[in-house]
Amino acid sequence: MKKLRVGVIGAGKIAERLHLPGYKDTPAAEVVAICDVIKSKADALAKQFNIPAVYTDYKKMIKEAGIDAVSVCLPNYLHAPVTIFAAQNKKHILVEKPMGLSVKEMKLMIKTAKANKVMLMVEQTHRFDPAHEVLKDVVDSGIIGKIVSIRGKLGHSGPEYWSDNSPWYFEEKKSGGGCTTDVGIHILDVIRFITGKEIESVTGFMANLVKKKFILEDNVEAALKFTDGSIGVYEASWTNSPYEVVVQLYGTKGKAIVNQSNYDPQRVRVWTIDPKNPYGSIKEVKYTVPEKSRLGGPVQHFVDCVLNKKKCIIDGTEGMKSAAVIIATRQSAKTGKPVKLTV
Repeated sequence: MKKLRVGVIGAGKIAERLHLPGYKDTPAAEVVAICDVIKSKADALAKQFNIPAVYTDYKKMIKEAGIDAVSVCLPNYLHAPVTIFAAQNKKHILVEKPMGLSVKEMKLMIKTAKANKVMLMVEQTHRFDPAHEVLKDVVDSGIIGKIVSIRGKLGHSGPEYWSDNSPWYFEEKKSGGGCTTDVGIHILDVIRFITGKEIESVTGFMANLVKKKFILEDNVEAALKFTDGSIGVYEASWTNSPYEVVVQLYGTKGKAIVNQSNYDPQRVRVWTIDPKNPYGSIKEVKYTVPEKSRLGGPVQHFVDCVLNKKKCIIDGTEGMKSAAVIIATRQSAKTGKPVKLTV
């Protein structure tokens, strides 16, 4: 069986904790090269994951390493230029979230990948959370009826506790924003994935409440208006301890909740009602949440889709739509006005 030959660009924590273990657990792929401008970081991960070639120039790696695909694990402002160069050189791309820092550059990323007939997939981890997959099944089944209201929150202690020695997170020109861009993108994308709804406009509110030395927002709240008339809220935080992810969906026949945290087992809970007797007919419906994603995980899904010419669940267009909401949220918070989405 032909293996997908991969080069990983960026030797930070997301490469170490997600991409490289993902490829290691995927028999159909092999990482043959890794690149980082800090050679010692690339050397360390090459040794840890038995990667034969180390580079400090991603363009040289793409041209010389004999690879079929790349994982782009770089600071956010580098996602677009590196992705575009990889696509121009006929390499399939798995790029970290957020896909890009502007709609203009994301459209160019999509256009370039399409023109060169390569796959462009965005790594949005929470689409591969088994609880979120089950919650999507619940919505698609119609058991809780038409979804009329949505609330989602993702919060943790901040990137300085997750990825040490990564100051770019707190530089707006490199990151694109604070917690909105870092973790808001996750919960917003989950809402879009689970419900299948598109967003018409967003009204955002940002604040720096705790991490004063970092200037950027450490908390955000945003009101969403969907194109079908339903409404919702998403929240993100760099000051939430312990870590948690919560999604609440309210429908015409019941409600469903996902609660994932470090102190409470991940679960899906669903309650239904008889619309003719909503106060006296509450019934809990039990669902089993598998330990692993039905797709294996983002890396496994990427490899499978490339080798078997399948459509991935988070392509460039999907990635752009979620990132565009994040950009609009920050714009709204800065101007004090709602922002309509144009993609």
